[in-house]
Amino acid sequence: MIYTITLDGTESVMGKGVDVSLILKKLGVDSIATGIIHKTREKKIDTELDKAGISHAFINPSRSRKISAQTQQELLDYLKENLQMGDTVVVAGKFATGIDPAYLIDIATLTTKKMGYVVVDVPYATAMDILPLHPLLIKPNKQELKDWFELSDKSLSNEHLINLAHEMVADGADHVLLSLGKEGAAIVNLMHAFIAPAPEVDVVDDNGAGATLLATFLAGITKNYAPVRNLADSIAAATDTVQSEWLTDFEKTADLQRQVIAEKISFEKAQ
Repeated sequence: MIYTITLDGTESVMGKGVDVSLILKKLGVDSIATGIIHKTREKKIDTELDKAGISHAFINPSRSRKISAQTQQELLDYLKENLQMGDTVVVAGKFATGIDPAYLIDIATLTTKKMGYVVVDVPYATAMDILPLHPLLIKPNKQELKDWFELSDKSLSNEHLINLAHEMVADGADHVLLSLGKEGAAIVNLMHAFIAPAPEVDVVDDNGAGATLLATFLAGITKNYAPVRNLADSIAAATDTVQSEWLTDFEKTADLQRQVIAEKISFEKAQ
């Protein structure tokens, strides 16, 4: 089972983890949406998840804006009680006030001890701290990647960024999915690096594009798709979300996918 975790329900329309669950469902992959959500937001989120047929189990914090340590422990206890060997935990989006970025380490450590897989899409440098736990997939954008390597003010080529992503793989990540915005995305793992531009479309709303990219790629992993095909599918889906009012319905992604031409980059070239 895949568990998606949302720790800030005010981010995007529903919360990034919820968006991941919604995209996975559209691709025929079941998940359970969980996390820490204030009751004022939960009703709307629950309605959308129920409509899509997605199971959910959120922890409700107190009325205080700041999320307490007790509430954070409740989520860890829920995961400890429910995770089974081989399950995947997706931590996506920003953390609400009161949740330290180090909470990611707690979740990743627990998941690893339960012999599960960790997928991460957060803006925090603590993503680097979980590399020894061998996360299945990490999805930074290019600014996040530069921040994590303390190169925030540097202008780096895509090849250089891919080389940094490969360093993350060398340090333990199975896959790094690098979002390049309008320039597309790249996938880096131990054996392959591919980069592909995104098709040009009229932007309606880029909200949810990152979650779409991540969820589509994760769905492809569960279906054993080759990385180059998976990358093309994911870029096409994210592009369709960008030209839609909300998340893609996948009706136009086949045409977009045919426009995505991936280039293989060796790590020698990336240097």
